[in-house]
Amino acid sequence: MRMMDALENNGRLIEGAREALALLRQAGPMDTAAIWLRQGRYWHCLASDGAGTLSPHPAPASLPEGAVRHELSLNSRYGVMLLWHGAVHLAQSPWCQMAGQLLLSRLEGAVLEQALVRSRLEQHILLDIATLASHAQSMEAFLARLPGLLSQLIPACDLVLTLSDEGGGLLHLSPVPLAGESGQKASAARPAELAGALATAVCMAAKPRLLDTRRILAFCVQADLPSLVRLPRFCLCLPLLICGDQAYSALTVQVFDPAQRYDRQSLSLFLRLARHVASLFGHVCERYRLVRTARCFEHELEANRLRLHAEQGERHHAQKLMRALFGIANLSNSSLSLPAFLAGVHRELQGLLSCSGCMVALYDAEQDRLTFPYGADAFVPNDPMMTMRAGPVEQVLHSGRTLLLNGSALLRSISGKGGEGLVSWLGVPVYSNRELKGVVAVFSRDSNLRYSYREQELLESVADHIGGALTQLQASAALQLANSALEERVRERTLALDTVNARLKHDTLHDVLTGLPNRAYFNQTLQSNWQAYSRDGRQCFAVLFIDLDRFKLINDTLGHQAGDALLHEAGARIRHCLRPHDFLARLGGDEFALILQRVESTARSEQIAQRIVDEFERPMLLGGREVFATVSIGAVLADSQYYQRAEDLLRDADLAMYRTKQSGRHGYTLFNHHFRENQADLLALEADLRRALDVDDQLIPYYQPFIDSHSQRLTGFEALVRWHHPERGLISPAEFLPMAQESGLIRRLDRYMIEQGCAQLAAWHDEGYGGETLSLHINLSSENLRDTSLPSWLEALLTRLALPPALLYLEVTESALIDMPEVAAQVMHALHQLGVRLALDDFGTGYSALAYLHRYQFDVLKIDQAFVREVDVHTESRAIVRAILALAQALHLDVVAEGVETFSQLSALRELGCPKLQGYYFARPQPAAAIAWEGLQALALESPCCH
Repeated sequence: MRMMDALENNGRLIEGAREALALLRQAGPMDTAAIWLRQGRYWHCLASDGAGTLSPHPAPASLPEGAVRHELSLNSRYGVMLLWHGAVHLAQSPWCQMAGQLLLSRLEGAVLEQALVRSRLEQHILLDIATLASHAQSMEAFLARLPGLLSQLIPACDLVLTLSDEGGGLLHLSPVPLAGESGQKASAARPAELAGALATAVCMAAKPRLLDTRRILAFCVQADLPSLVRLPRFCLCLPLLICGDQAYSALTVQVFDPAQRYDRQSLSLFLRLARHVASLFGHVCERYRLVRTARCFEHELEANRLRLHAEQGERHHAQKLMRALFGIANLSNSSLSLPAFLAGVHRELQGLLSCSGCMVALYDAEQDRLTFPYGADAFVPNDPMMTMRAGPVEQVLHSGRTLLLNGSALLRSISGKGGEGLVSWLGVPVYSNRELKGVVAVFSRDSNLRYSYREQELLESVADHIGGALTQLQASAALQLANSALEERVRERTLALDTVNARLKHDTLHDVLTGLPNRAYFNQTLQSNWQAYSRDGRQCFAVLFIDLDRFKLINDTLGHQAGDALLHEAGARIRHCLRPHDFLARLGGDEFALILQRVESTARSEQIAQRIVDEFERPMLLGGREVFATVSIGAVLADSQYYQRAEDLLRDADLAMYRTKQSGRHGYTLFNHHFRENQADLLALEADLRRALDVDDQLIPYYQPFIDSHSQRLTGFEALVRWHHPERGLISPAEFLPMAQESGLIRRLDRYMIEQGCAQLAAWHDEGYGGETLSLHINLSSENLRDTSLPSWLEALLTRLALPPALLYLEVTESALIDMPEVAAQVMHALHQLGVRLALDDFGTGYSALAYLHRYQFDVLKIDQAFVREVDVHTESRAIVRAILALAQALHLDVVAEGVETFSQLSALRELGCPKLQGYYFARPQPAAAIAWEGLQALALESPCCH
């Protein structure tokens, strides 16, 4: 009854078990380990390693001595168990939890995959059954193949389909034995007598029955059945085709396998199959009944046609025929319209043969269309005589032969209003040049007038001349129609050309991705608004420049498809915040521009800008992940006092937007005309920085020491850049480093600091300061991680200074690894090959620190001062620092805590076991000449002091 589960053979689940086993191994040393899968009451070993007592076992209920068991359940049906020997304390290890969660996720995927396969199989089988019902040539063929299809969904059982008569007698029995069993064994173990008797009882009661072994024995006794060699475990029988209180068909399942069980899923599957088969069974029966009826009608029609042909006799209407043909020829040579011509033909036919009415149907082969241009009935003048005679007319067209209907044949073929009282109907096909043109038909309502072979012969002779006349008339009408069609085609082509031109114009002025106006359309609208404002100062407007924050990060991390979805969603959200008359455009990339019309003051601009900023507080769902994308906005109000051109408004809005990004992003800034002066100041500062990189007396390295918390010794320094401007004095790095990053000077600045710092470190070693292990930390930007020539340049520098590469530590922030992860990995690998050490700065404050530790080979973790600042007062900060130290110890990484400023912070870090410390508590950054070596070497770490 139920499809057997096979999750223990699922490749992905086994692969996940091996991965979980590897994670479990990383949690600590252990003798043996194994992964088990639970399916109901049975256990299956998915993966194991080691030797000893943990060999695969069908039911690991009793554990070996010293074994640890960690069991997780997906539901009541499925679960997993992690089993290892040794390392009892690792049950609460994060690696154990990770392994368990990995197994549960893979198990859930395998269960869903199995359910999908089962659902697809069910759909295919139901479709095959429906196809069989539609194409089976006979009822016997349908009944013979149906059990074979059903057995694919109900394995390991006997499937029996029965068909009974109204009295309950068994008419048809189709058993399907199990595959691979001999006929004798199947017959002995699965008797068809039980299925037949049970089906008869179910058909009589029209109710389903479910019998277990005990009830089967009672039923066999009640039905007087012979003793069976082997009783089924259970038997289920459902009625299929029910008419009133009587069923005529039943589907029976007998299950003998003790491993099979009957559950709700099996019952639901069996009920769906039964309903589907019952529906198709009724359709098949009705279809075959209709086929037999249709064949009988065809035989009757053919017999009537032969009888009518036999009854036709010779009649002497030659003179009438000649007059009628002559009259039709005269009509065809006239310039009458088609209805007038057909009315004249009707008059000629009335002189040739008696008829109550006449009708003409024309067939257009090119369009497969049937029209009725003429119809007349003397007894029913208001009836158009079209719908009523559509059936016989179509028969004439399909057969291409004359159709004569009399008596009962006429009543069966013609129905509808106006069809009462018809006695005889004669239809003749009209040909012209061997092409079927239509049908001309006459009919009689007089009981004494029935058409025969004579009238048919006359009408066929007239139809030949009518065909030639119709050809001539249709040729003239076709010429007029062609002229009209040509004029219509010209109009359609003109309209299509106008549509294409409009589409091209729309595509030229709109963005393909978001559907918003593009930069060209925005510039046109900006110019028109500026001209209107210049003419009338009351038509004031504002320009907003909108830029998506972190778009490049999302685009590079989640892919370009997610980036396109982000742009589309951003355009929709901005549009949601606007008024109907505001104008939004996408300028390109992640930049949008907005024109707020009828804005008299900056207050309205601020209101809309804040509404847009608030709209991006909600997360976006991109690629199945929640992403927060904020916006930076710059706004400027049109003012003829300061602006002469419309383009200057967009320029200043862009400048205000960059002010927002410098202020921390996710907000808006109203343009101030002092911004332009500050921008000019930044350009001058950039020029000064370029000149400072060419001299040695402005950019000065400052050094801040690292102290070993255990030995209280100086271990190294971090080199920090300071700019002594000849005119402005000391400039903070926070002021010129962002400008250097944006202008591209950061690469030269990093190399300048590396060269100056390495030269100073070599000088200290030559002078004997700090010992041979004194190291130096220097920050490295993302620009240098893109430069593949950095390792070779650094190797040449260290060789020239005779400085060991292991004493140089390059500090990298997590944000520097985001832009180009592949190139960064290549450069960092080359630096490791050279021997240079790498440190991950500001650990724990970035986006995916654990992923970076897994991907890149770092030697040192620097705990950010945000955690050190409150390590002595907040348990959360202490827990984070403790976790970082434990992670570093497990990965064999050195740790430096930066930002140590108080003795209580120092004591807390020493208690947690942090190996190295850095901060104002020991010394502030100083030039090389101002370093007090004696004070650093004799520093007393146990007594509180202030430096």
